[in-house]
Amino acid sequence: MSLVSVPAVFDGKEIKFLETPPVEGPYRVLVTFIEPSPARDGEERDLSRFWASFGAWKDDRTTEEIIKDNHESRREHPSCCRLAGCYMGVDA
Repeated sequence: MSLVSVPAVFDGKEIKFLETPPVEGPYRVLVTFIEPSPARDGEERDLSRFWASFGAWKDDRTTEEIIKDNHESRREHPSCCRLAGCYMGVDA
């Protein structure tokens, strides 16, 4: 089995999983401390601002127009064409 990461919080005494681990039985684990958590006493973080930042991309152009504009802007920069020549069908 490959390595699996599961989010968790360390409260100073115990590690509490935020998701159910996808394994059963005893497992060797490696605990990595990433950053201090602002949550205290088992409180979950308020993620409302994070989720509110998500939304649909707003553009009046069609998908085809956006792709065409992207390709044309790449053709205007020779260094980009050399790097992406085979992808864009441009001779490098």
